[in-house]
Amino acid sequence: MRTDHSLDAMLRRSDELEATLLLLLNDAVYGGSRRTEGCLTSCSLAMEHATSLRALMTMGFATSAACLMRLQFEALTRAMWLLYAASDAAIEKLLAPLNIVNEQVAKNMPSVSEMIDQIGKQVPARAPAAAHQMLSTFKETSWRAMNSFVHGGIHSLRRHADGFPVNLAIDVLRNSNALVTMTAMTLAVLTGDEAITKPVQRVQFDFADCFPPLLAHAPSKAI
Repeated sequence: MRTDHSLDAMLRRSDELEATLLLLLNDAVYGGSRRTEGCLTSCSLAMEHATSLRALMTMGFATSAACLMRLQFEALTRAMWLLYAASDAAIEKLLAPLNIVNEQVAKNMPSVSEMIDQIGKQVPARAPAAAHQMLSTFKETSWRAMNSFVHGGIHSLRRHADGFPVNLAIDVLRNSNALVTMTAMTLAVLTGDEAITKPVQRVQFDFADCFPPLLAHAPSKAI
């Protein structure tokens, strides 16, 4: 993938977006429940995937970077599921110490589609409609391409062989940024503190250039 000033600019803005969100969450206080612990860990993992995606993009490995978006999406979906829909028994299975026995016990967790469906069943009693809608929309529009990249399908083979267009690389960054913002909002909601949730919501408008058009022009809602 050739160097392009527009890609460099988007990488810089994406770093600024993440830094701004993390600064707003820097003094956040969370509860000590197992549900909170699981959600926090999964959100942290989603953020790590996003940071790694940008690092790979900076190094010119755009095809590998695109693979990480599915991992980022799955970690965010897991975080929201843990927050809004997971049973206490499922949470304990996921948070158990890693050994052969617990690995077998925890392997039958719901798929991404099942987690999204379970979140939907909690609307509006436990889960806000916006959370379910955003996950559903993102999966509907991106799932096939994400799977193709991860599993060595036509997307990954052709992009690796033919080159990765700069405009597509920017789209990958924008989609990843949308997931970053959703993750930050999940963390903000987890605090229950409007002094944190409201500023996090406003970041969407300050960084509208960093998101896909639908998110950039959508009203900011708590998830």
